[in-house]
Amino acid sequence: MLNAYALPFIRQHGPGVTLMQDNARPRIARVTTQFLQHNNVSVMPWSAVSPDLNPIEHIWDQLGRTAQANYQIDNVRDLTRALKQEWRNLPNALVLRYVTSVRRRIIACIRAKGGETRY
Repeated sequence: MLNAYALPFIRQHGPGVTLMQDNARPRIARVTTQFLQHNNVSVMPWSAVSPDLNPIEHIWDQLGRTAQANYQIDNVRDLTRALKQEWRNLPNALVLRYVTSVRRRIIACIRAKGGETRY
């Protein structure tokens, strides 16, 4: 996945791009870390107990809540349909709000020394 998607994106956008990822085991596995280092990919340091700074986590949460509120979900197929529909209905302004808040989130996290923030 990194080779197929992340590297072309990073190379397209040039130097100065920093990969932001959480500390999930697949993302910090030795093979992944070595791959990123070998390909000169800058990775943002991430505290093991940091708050969710990645906007997609909050967007997924929003999608899940609206899907549960708006659909009868009894199985994976129902969930998939509901999430796809809610994704299509997701207001661009909401996504923009989460994306533009990343800088504030990071600053708040730094000020809290990696501890709890209002985000």
